[in-house]
Amino acid sequence: MNELIEAGDPRAKVVGKRRPPEEGVAGAAAAFDRLQRQMTRLWGALPFRTGVYRFTDREEFQTWKMNRMMRNSPARR
Repeated sequence: MNELIEAGDPRAKVVGKRRPPEEGVAGAAAAFDRLQRQMTRLWGALPFRTGVYRFTDREEFQTWKMNRMMRNSPARR
């Protein structure tokens, strides 16, 4: 394959781009931003409306949240 690239053969195509890893805090922030954009594209907005919800305990909240996320999952759209 390297001979094809060096010879300039049109059959040797490069598909896609690879980002070099970024270093330090700026790299971690950039990676988090990319992840957040991907999640927003996947889910749209939040899986449930914002507002005040009252629960008796944390387990009730976790159950409610899981049901909402399952109902609004991209696989069901």
